Amino acid sequence: MGFFKRLKNVVDAKANKALDKYENPIEMLELSIVKKENLLQDAKKQCANFIASVDGIRNEKKEIQEKINKYEEATKAAILKEDTEKAQSFVKQKLELEDKLNNTDLRIKEQDEKIQLIKNKIQDLEIEISKMKSKKQELATRIDVADINNEINETLAGLSDDHGINLDELEKKVAQKESYGKALEDLKPKNEDELLDEYIKSSPSADNKIEEELQRIKEEMKK
Repeated sequence: MGFFKRLKNVVDAKANKALDKYENPIEMLELSIVKKENLLQDAKKQCANFIASVDGIRNEKKEIQEKINKYEEATKAAILKEDTEKAQSFVKQKLELEDKLNNTDLRIKEQDEKIQLIKNKIQDLEIEISKMKSKKQELATRIDVADINNEINETLAGLSDDHGINLDELEKKVAQKESYGKALEDLKPKNEDELLDEYIKSSPSADNKIEEELQRIKEEMKK
């Protein structure tokens, strides 16, 4: 692998790490879960406020109903006393309270519908958060496995990386050094014994064999 290619790999690796720092899927998912959990808490608080409000309206309804019952009794008492004016006054008050009771029932119904809507949203949000947490665990496991695989692949890739070394070039350099050393050996001064040995080795032994072979052939031709 050449220098520039290795340099590019280093730069790419650093760039990927920098991107992972800002685009880590687990961190992004965790941030989203936290936001939704905060939203869930707010929704539960709103639902509690609505329920408390409706409880107050129900108490108000109960008081109105008690007043209606009393005016009912008062009307009957006025009739028994033949007090027509009082009877009419009590009936009028009773009818006004019944209208108020009907309006209170409508208010309670509206608030109950809002409460149920909030409860449904809370339930949906809880399910969504649960799914996101499960997905977070799944993604975390997949990332761990991917990281391990990447480390293994990088290690295996490094086994075939010669780090820019050319073995043929090294072989040539070693051969050149060997030739240079041999040349120096040939050029160094020789002593008397070495000169004699060299002279003996350079004797024409091969030429003598040639002469002997020629002589044999000539003898054969004379026969």
